[in-house]
Amino acid sequence: MNRFAAACFAVLLGACASPALTPEAEAQTRAPTLAVGEWTRVEPEPIMSGFQRISATCSDAPGSNPAYAFWARRGTGNGLVIFFDGGGACWDDLTCSVPWLATGRPDDGFYKAEILPGDDPSRFGGMFLVNDERNPVRDWSFIYVPYCTGDVHLGSNTTAYRDVDSGEQFEIRHRGADNFRVVLAWARANMGQPQNLLVTGSSAGAYGAVGHYVRIRDAFPRARAIMLGDAGQGVTTPEFAELRDDRWGARAARVLRGNDGAAPADDMAVARLAALYPNDIFAQFTTANDRTQAGFYALMGVDDACTAWREKMTRDLTARQAAPNFRSYVAAGDTHTILRSQRFFTETSGGETFVDWFAALIRGERPENRACVDCQPPPQRCGF
Repeated sequence: MNRFAAACFAVLLGACASPALTPEAEAQTRAPTLAVGEWTRVEPEPIMSGFQRISATCSDAPGSNPAYAFWARRGTGNGLVIFFDGGGACWDDLTCSVPWLATGRPDDGFYKAEILPGDDPSRFGGMFLVNDERNPVRDWSFIYVPYCTGDVHLGSNTTAYRDVDSGEQFEIRHRGADNFRVVLAWARANMGQPQNLLVTGSSAGAYGAVGHYVRIRDAFPRARAIMLGDAGQGVTTPEFAELRDDRWGARAARVLRGNDGAAPADDMAVARLAALYPNDIFAQFTTANDRTQAGFYALMGVDDACTAWREKMTRDLTARQAAPNFRSYVAAGDTHTILRSQRFFTETSGGETFVDWFAALIRGERPENRACVDCQPPPQRCGF
């Protein structure tokens, strides 16, 4: 199995609830005025939330650099993009023993354990091409949230694991939720109140976008808002969900929980958000046979994972389409993610160019649900 392919998918759950920052705590996060049009790398200071001191950190996996940073760009338009990066997941001795490091092979690792040289968003394509006139968010401001904690941006725990080769014990800082609390405090202090808001992310970042949506809307309540998940459909098993909740210490936002206090199942969280925010627009992109998402479904112990993933993805997506403020685009093929790639501009297999469909969302419209006609059946064997 190609570990890099496996490292692009993660699982869905809600964000940790937390008290609001005091004005004094927010003041600590203020930075000098950002230069318009330039990406700025930010190494955030710790913040105080109530009596809790929160510091941003990467996984601290053996051999990794735990230093955390994010990027911001001030645009000339009246919109703000909050983008959550992807990079796998880690939840047991096997997956946590194989981190993706800057010093290792670029295609090896189940999860991204540290900030990598390639994380600089000025190098990205797709919706990050701010000089391309086809890009409908080219003049918006951006907050780019890197990922290096193995918990799809939603953990608040430090967990011990044992190396599968050496038998030595080590710890992983699953602190993705804490990291975003620091980033969001900085954004509130430095980015103002946008008129338009896009909350999005690719792969593991798609789940960060869902899990932190409530907190982001609390921070920017007056914006016209869109959420777009790229290649993160929430197809998981109940057994896996229980295991990762324990290891990561993640909790669903209170407003998303059921009457019994339970978090929504992975395949229900977007529908819950759509019902909670009927004036916002929610959308998802996937290919019909995404091999990365199907690959992780196989790692959860599912037989015939390519077929099983396709079937469950289709059922779940069809159910979400009942919400009047939900839209989807299903492309042909088995590739993974679109927002940072050239396919952002060229994908047409859904019956419409993806960038045109995306632009309609950005304008506040509710375009048709799109899906490939000749999707091709899933392969009989995933080949992992």
